[in-house]
Amino acid sequence: MMKSMILAAAMLFTQFASAATSELTVYSVYDATRLGPVFQPFTERTGIKVNIISGTSDELAQRMKSEGDTSPADILIDKDLVYQGAAQRLDLYRPFASATIENGVPAQFIESSRNWFLIFYRARIIVYNPNKVQESELSTYEALGDSKWQGRLCVRTSANSYNEALGAFFIKHFGPEATLNIFKSWVKNFSVAPIKGDTDVIKAVAAGTCDVGIANSYYLAPLVKADPTFAARPFFPNQNTTGTHINGVGVGLAKHTKNVSEATRLLEYLASAEVQTPVAAAFSQYPTNIKAEMTDILVKFGPYKADATNIGELTPYTNQAKDLMNQAGYK
Repeated sequence: MMKSMILAAAMLFTQFASAATSELTVYSVYDATRLGPVFQPFTERTGIKVNIISGTSDELAQRMKSEGDTSPADILIDKDLVYQGAAQRLDLYRPFASATIENGVPAQFIESSRNWFLIFYRARIIVYNPNKVQESELSTYEALGDSKWQGRLCVRTSANSYNEALGAFFIKHFGPEATLNIFKSWVKNFSVAPIKGDTDVIKAVAAGTCDVGIANSYYLAPLVKADPTFAARPFFPNQNTTGTHINGVGVGLAKHTKNVSEATRLLEYLASAEVQTPVAAAFSQYPTNIKAEMTDILVKFGPYKADATNIGELTPYTNQAKDLMNQAGYK
């Protein structure tokens, strides 16, 4: 389905002319099975073949670092600001220059030095069981530490980038001491020990193991789409304060690319509304391009205020967030 949507979108995307190079190499945490259909229209329009080298975030970063200026990588795609920040600290990016991208993607989604930007994103939401919780009972992430939620909260383990990024969001807005206290208050309210994955957290809420949980919106969306009676609903926290924490899939130019012009074209292609509309829908995420359309299930989740902090400003705090979770006994 995604392939047909991308091919249809490509008929509207006509800005690319002939290219000086015949191939680009993308290092990505997503493999060729998922990305091949995304890049096919780009190849058909430009004649540039896109090679995809996939691996884990750490594998790709270490590979690029060890390859140095011999690296074939032209573009790096990663799923999370934690890893994008780590790649930036390893000096794996070179800044891009594109008015096309900056005119289409809001500044908050573009790292301030233009090392990378988000092509789509998700919200880290509170998920609640509507049979046990009224929406009016919910407010902020911090409030999940209130005594009324004792024995009612499910969370994913601390050993994942999504919660490290959320912790970085807390540090940025509230400071490290308040962040430590938030994590300590959550630990007191756990219904069960931290769970391995977001989907498992959501299913635990729906099953009544806990009444509320924290998960990424794109894990909940397909479950509700498949079963509108599914007993878990989204709540966007901190609407009267910081806005809801967001995170997303980022892309940037590899530091040692020899094909800056052509690789920038590929970045512009990924930033376009015509591509983001179907691809973000396929990943159940929000597109960053201001003209891209949102998939129906996310429209049904409703509008919300997202944190307006530049996405790159959270990355310096991710390691500290991990330390604070450990101090709080959040495993």
